[in-house]
Amino acid sequence: MTTGLAPAPAATGQGHDDLVHVACVCDPDTALCGTDVTGQNWQADDDEDATCVVCVDLEYKPCKRCGW
Repeated sequence: MTTGLAPAPAATGQGHDDLVHVACVCDPDTALCGTDVTGQNWQADDDEDATCVVCVDLEYKPCKRCGW
């Protein structure tokens, strides 16, 4: 069932750069900052200090790929 709300971005686990990235559901292999996050585990973002600052800035803006 679709509610009409935009899908929430999801956070990855820490990757090769020791940062947690955020990706839109339209392309879960590419973080909002452009980092390739293919194969990373998805989890809740519990450590804001280790979150990519570019992903944080883009997390609540419309996705440039799908518009959500």
